[in-house]
Amino acid sequence: MAQAAIQKKEDDLPNYTKGGALFLSQQPTDEVESDAKAERVMSPQAWQKLRGYLEQRTQALRNWRNSWWMENWSDLAQFIMPRRSIWLTQSAGGWPTQNNMLRGQEINQAIVDPTATYAVRICAGGMVSGLASPSRPWFKMVTSDKRHQLDQESRLWMDETEERIYTVLASSNFYNSFAQECEDEIVYGTSPSICYDDETDVVRFYNPAVGEYYVACNGTLRVDTLYRVFVMTIAQMASFFGADNLPPEVRALWAQGGSQIDTEVIVAHAIEPNFEIQGDEETKVKGKFTYREVYWCYGKGGYQPLSFTGFLECPFTVGRWSTQSNDAYGRSVGMDVLPDTIQLQIETRRKAEALEKNVRPPLIASMDMKNQPSSQLPGAVTFANDIGPTKGMRSLYTQQFNLQDMTQDIAMIQARIKTGFFTDMFMALSQNAVEPGSTKITAYQSAAIVQERLQVLGPVIESKLENLRTKLKRVYAIMERRGLIEPKPQGLKGVPVTIDFVSVLALAQKAASLGGVERLVAFIGNLAGLYPEARDKLDAVSSIELMNDLLGNPSRILNGPEKMQQLAQQREQQQQQMQKMQMQQHLAQTASTAADAAQTLSQTTVGAGKNALSQILGGQ
Repeated sequence: MAQAAIQKKEDDLPNYTKGGALFLSQQPTDEVESDAKAERVMSPQAWQKLRGYLEQRTQALRNWRNSWWMENWSDLAQFIMPRRSIWLTQSAGGWPTQNNMLRGQEINQAIVDPTATYAVRICAGGMVSGLASPSRPWFKMVTSDKRHQLDQESRLWMDETEERIYTVLASSNFYNSFAQECEDEIVYGTSPSICYDDETDVVRFYNPAVGEYYVACNGTLRVDTLYRVFVMTIAQMASFFGADNLPPEVRALWAQGGSQIDTEVIVAHAIEPNFEIQGDEETKVKGKFTYREVYWCYGKGGYQPLSFTGFLECPFTVGRWSTQSNDAYGRSVGMDVLPDTIQLQIETRRKAEALEKNVRPPLIASMDMKNQPSSQLPGAVTFANDIGPTKGMRSLYTQQFNLQDMTQDIAMIQARIKTGFFTDMFMALSQNAVEPGSTKITAYQSAAIVQERLQVLGPVIESKLENLRTKLKRVYAIMERRGLIEPKPQGLKGVPVTIDFVSVLALAQKAASLGGVERLVAFIGNLAGLYPEARDKLDAVSSIELMNDLLGNPSRILNGPEKMQQLAQQREQQQQQMQKMQMQQHLAQTASTAADAAQTLSQTTVGAGKNALSQILGGQ
């Protein structure tokens, strides 16, 4: 019965959750049967109403994004990270161009000193390894109410659920997607990521490139709307949506096959809250879906969308480095270092030019050498008449160019760029000096450096952790719907469960709390030597649980209340047995002592043929 329910849910999923070679091979080319099936998706009148709304809003969101596109992202793409923007490869005025076969051309002609590009790699790598490293635990499940005492069964369920989520994330493209997300956010300030069900990997993540997407905020300044305009080949569309859902003109090209299936079409995509358009309930996804998603061929008449579905929770996240007021797009450190990066390119070109003039300067020669054989190669001989101070060939400049000042200035600019991208923080462990002139650093000094620099990065880390929490909730919900999560045990019924983070950067954020607990426990321990009642002030069990949470250790390493009670009873029984054994030993020792004393008295003579023992007994 449960398997049938899971199969039913999988059958209801959109076609793109099953995309792949097998799905593509099963797509029909019969247009008549496909038309009939597609027409039942939505009535033509409702679709035209919804499509008109979607395309108008797409244009409005594009207008809001133009200043970011033209004034910021284009320069960031040109001078820092050109490979992640369609501005340099497939865009015309911020709009994707189809069937452009020049995307492989050189795109980094403006970069002569890649210091900023390399610094982005270090910063992105540090963010990924510090927040969600695939090689070590970085999150754990906890109850929202810290006072709730978990039994052993609940602890095991939470640990098992964590392991299952880790397994799903590792088998999907989550870590690659998150790395790209961090890189986009560092440079461009905004990084959307979409999480879909996937028939093969359970979940799959998609990272729209800069220039493809538009976002908008709701009244609480949370991003709840994501629009995209991008290009797909007809083969990709058939694989992603299914041939039945393609518009007639696109399906006709699919039926022709050959080179036609590599023709590109502009596709639009919208994810937003699920509400009615102009009072038409057909434009709203039926059911308890909080979000709706629509794919359609932009600008084409068609009487159906490519896909029209709903989500119970928001299927996307939008990371933003920092925001201002109700801006939907974020501001980045890439924008902060962009002036330095541009200056660096200019000075590097000028330095190369000055160096070239020093090595191969422009020459001046006497007129009588015109049209005469001459050479500038080393060891070559040029013949000229009447060689004198003003004759022959010599450098046009009378002095060498001073490259030292320019080199020092370039080094200062490079240092500012690296500082702007926090490379000094992420490379603190690999650097061997606390400050210029010193030699090595201790573990304490290294931790102090990282903690100090984290104060600057702290707000960004908190934002990224909240972003990750939303992703994990989405993954958990997908796994639960697919039967990959065991039901909660009785001890967790009605108890809200949330995510806590134990990654390197998350623990560094908690370092102050961790140190405070350690100092308090040590202080009470020292004070108890003089005042034993001080130890009564400390709740040892709560302190251990708090330290375990701050350190990010699995909860299963701590015993639950039942186990603690069992151990306490065993300890009490052992103490009782020990006391009984001690009493028996004491009685046996007393009896032995008495027997030895009696023997001694019996051997002690007191005269008149009597011993001390008989004398005592006789007296009694």
